[in-house]
Amino acid sequence: MLTELFDIVQRFMAKLLPQTRGELLVYSNSRDVLEGACNWAQPAALAQMAPDGCWALRRGRSYRFEPDALSFLCDHVREQSHQGDAPYICVPIIAHGDTVGLLHIQFDLGRMEHDILDPQSFAIRCGEHISMAIANVKLRDELHAQSIRDPLTGLYNRRFFMDAMRRSLGATSMGEKGVGLISFDADKFKLFNDNHGHDAGDVVLQAISEKVLEVIPSDAVACRMGGEEFAVIAPNCTAKATESLAETIRAGVAATQVRYVHGALPRITISAGVSFYPTHGSSPQALLKQADEALYAAKAKGRNCIVSAQNRTN
Repeated sequence: MLTELFDIVQRFMAKLLPQTRGELLVYSNSRDVLEGACNWAQPAALAQMAPDGCWALRRGRSYRFEPDALSFLCDHVREQSHQGDAPYICVPIIAHGDTVGLLHIQFDLGRMEHDILDPQSFAIRCGEHISMAIANVKLRDELHAQSIRDPLTGLYNRRFFMDAMRRSLGATSMGEKGVGLISFDADKFKLFNDNHGHDAGDVVLQAISEKVLEVIPSDAVACRMGGEEFAVIAPNCTAKATESLAETIRAGVAATQVRYVHGALPRITISAGVSFYPTHGSSPQALLKQADEALYAAKAKGRNCIVSAQNRTN
């Protein structure tokens, strides 16, 4: 995790360069500002800064400020009340060829350690190692995300679903609240694909996923199980609340108007089955089986409806 890496940077920079104080900033998701990730030997990292406020980022390479040379203060350094009487260096942090952040190190005059012959060159090497570390962490996170996410909808996949169910069941104590499971799919989706094409079908699946993420609680987990089949895990929930959530998803999808190319697509509905732990099973497989059978009952009932496992008629 990047947060763990930032903690390591904070601890080791203070030990590697004890004659310095500084900070590491990273780009926000919007890429319009950099935000403080960690700092050492100073009260706090700069909350945020504009990319064009640093000469290193503007030039695309390390920038050294020397008080006795023809140098210019970066805006972000001036904002920290730097008087221009001590040297500092700014090092762009580059991961996979993309600038992702900035390492800023200020050297305090009169406190230079003699066991490092060239502290500023050493600081640049530190920036290079931090860049490689961030690149490795980002690559690991990307590969992990690819292994647990559905590439079309961005929802979690079946593999993650089973692990999340086991964790949820293990963390639930016996009582009124438990773990709810909603299994649902798009009604007559094969016919929709045949009439409108698979590209339009993909757009509909994405719209369903967006609606699900919009209406489920923050602790719920939404998954695409495959094809047009989805599931939602609702931890710390009651059976009644799970049924209510399933109805909210059904109504939300039914009211969604999806546009494709130059026109609106026919509205899509879903059918859903609901099961609940511990009432309908004690394992992910048992709960999923009960929810799927309730889903089949909803299909037989006429589609665009919700059936709970406890109300299903054989």
